[in-house]
Amino acid sequence: MKRFLFSLVGLFFSMSSHAIDLRVAVWDGAAPFMIKTEQGWRGICADIYKAMEMIDPHLRFVIDEESMPLRRIEYELQAGRRDLICGARKTPAREAGGMQFLKNGFYTSGYRLAVRSDDDVQVSSWDDVKKLGNQGIVLIMQGHADIERLQQLGIQLDSGTPSAEQNLIKLEAGRARFFYHRDIFFKSSSFNPKDHPKIRLIPTVFDPNPAYIATGKLVSKDVMNQLDTAFNRVMRSGELARIVRQYGLE
Repeated sequence: MKRFLFSLVGLFFSMSSHAIDLRVAVWDGAAPFMIKTEQGWRGICADIYKAMEMIDPHLRFVIDEESMPLRRIEYELQAGRRDLICGARKTPAREAGGMQFLKNGFYTSGYRLAVRSDDDVQVSSWDDVKKLGNQGIVLIMQGHADIERLQQLGIQLDSGTPSAEQNLIKLEAGRARFFYHRDIFFKSSSFNPKDHPKIRLIPTVFDPNPAYIATGKLVSKDVMNQLDTAFNRVMRSGELARIVRQYGLE
């Protein structure tokens, strides 16, 4: 009997010492949070994952090889086929749907409106955009957290396209007046102005908000606490600030 109990105790400690594999989804247009290279993923989030693994060896982030649309990622998180995403915006709708957010965001940025370079339109608020009516259609990523809020403001949206690059192509083709995306995307290596000479950015920065690491509703509270603890240590050590600066951000 004693041998059996010792075996159970040994099994428990063996199981508790195993790393937790967290299946990480990457959304289209996630630069500079996630940047695809020939050597694999790099970027702010990729470096945060590595730093958290160094602090807590029981955490292991298994990143998808390919990115996917935001809407699909939300389905994957709800179904438990993916566990985690980095760079998410916290909204009441997402929290009501079961998405869980770490207690602290890791970087606050705003959004910019891109327009065609031959378009002399100037706007500095959503009221200005709303006044344009049918001449002010805004392209926004499919599944974007701001779709419902902007619709409630009376903004006319086209949210049918899942990637930033496809939306830029639609903008250049005159399919809409604006494209709404994170300011830091336009500052990242994934957006080269030379590849899009027909595009310019409206100077106004809209809707600043924090980006978070978030999980699906099936991720346990114990794992959430592990993630929070590891992330907070990365933040307090100064490593998070160093990672952000490494990508040219402050």
